[in-house]
Amino acid sequence: METNNNKTIYKKILEDEVDYKKITYKLDELNNLPESPGIYFMKDKEDRLLYIGKSKCLKKRVKSYFLNDKNRSRKIERMIKNISYIEIIKTDTEFDALFLECQNIHRLKPMYNTLLKSYEKYKYICIDEKDHNIIKISNEIEEDGIYFGPYSFKRKLDIIKQIIIKVYHLPICKRQNKCIRYDLNKCIGPCRKQIDDNIKYDIVKNIKDNLNGKSNFVIESLKKEMNTKVKDLKFEEAAKIHEEIDLFSSIVRKQKYLKNLNRDIVFWINMKNYRYKVYYINCGKIKYEKVIDARYPSQIEKLKTSIQDFILQNKEEKDALRKDEIDYINIINEYIKDTKDRGYIEIRKGE
Repeated sequence: METNNNKTIYKKILEDEVDYKKITYKLDELNNLPESPGIYFMKDKEDRLLYIGKSKCLKKRVKSYFLNDKNRSRKIERMIKNISYIEIIKTDTEFDALFLECQNIHRLKPMYNTLLKSYEKYKYICIDEKDHNIIKISNEIEEDGIYFGPYSFKRKLDIIKQIIIKVYHLPICKRQNKCIRYDLNKCIGPCRKQIDDNIKYDIVKNIKDNLNGKSNFVIESLKKEMNTKVKDLKFEEAAKIHEEIDLFSSIVRKQKYLKNLNRDIVFWINMKNYRYKVYYINCGKIKYEKVIDARYPSQIEKLKTSIQDFILQNKEEKDALRKDEIDYINIINEYIKDTKDRGYIEIRKGE
């Protein structure tokens, strides 16, 4: 059984509130830096944060900045000249350092860190039967609707939106004014008649199934339209529809990839001398972490019970990831490729 104290610790992990101890070093104290994994914060004399980095050996990495290097850019040289002191946080493993670096860059946005910022430009597809237009492209996940993504290709998302509008005859007007699209059989016509909620629900469900690759209705509809154009010798229009088929197929593949990332991972690292650090990771977030001594079966049994409890608490499956989750997931995927002194088990949803 978990003690109340342990539950408090796990709650802090879940809320990203772990109180890591920072240690400050002046530039003439760099020889005293630890040879351990961790992250470092470079600051100027006015306490402004310049850069955040990580390393499996803090001493070696931080000292390397102050060695002569002719290949450094002017930007980095300028940063180094402004460094007044270094703050460090020691971690158990390099993996902890990778996650902590990503977390702090997202939160603090240092002026000289250029990576881990591209996610801010990502977009989502949102479908909602309660919305008059049913489909929209959104910058963020809001309360209403079903979201897919995030995706990095904004212009292509607009084309995807137009494809879905065409196939499902969705409205495009901002207000419910009568327009000619209904007369041309291009719109279900909420401006002309009351659309049953069940019909809208079925449309949204069908769009969702198509984006998740569970239905081919959109692709088959486009193929049917393309073949008609070919029979009418309208080859340029047929070629354009063929491009739409390729584009929609690509976003389905992308969505399947993103859905595949929504997984539980139990991951462990051999810290030597029978000590292992074990993590339970859900959708790009460390939800539980524990260092155990493998010589003691009681520690292993307690670990199994704790992880099983967390897995049961995280059964919900979602179509969209948060933007910042992508960076954490990429860190995981890159790190677990190297199986030396580490291993992992994937736990699929519904299994």
